[in-house]
Amino acid sequence: MKKLLLFFPIFLFILGFSASCKFAPSQELGDTVAAEVFEPIDTAVLKQQQKEKMSKAKDSVDIFIIGEGSTRDKLQLISYPSHRDTMLFGKKRPLKVMGSADYGRVVRIVFVMGKDNTKLVKQVEEIKMDTAIATP
Repeated sequence: MKKLLLFFPIFLFILGFSASCKFAPSQELGDTVAAEVFEPIDTAVLKQQQKEKMSKAKDSVDIFIIGEGSTRDKLQLISYPSHRDTMLFGKKRPLKVMGSADYGRVVRIVFVMGKDNTKLVKQVEEIKMDTAIATP
């Protein structure tokens, strides 16, 4: 009888100890990701922010990029630095060019009014973009 009285408490203790480990919650927090990563992006707010950035960009008054639509008689100018506006102007004869006036070059333009109140390009001056890294 004494063996039976000792057997049941020991048996319950062993059974409870092994069962409690199985039901313990596992916490592996190293692989979790915040819920905001999975939330979809609000495109309306994003577009509004992009419009505000674009409206804040100011173009230079007489600095342009020469476009590939330029011909012998016309000069296509793309606004610098925003690249938003494209304009086509006639060339005054003779056209004074200082530096290179190839496609894609950043240039300073001097305008003059033509006979029929149109803007003509009088002078094209290349602006050298300094992209070299200064060495100490």
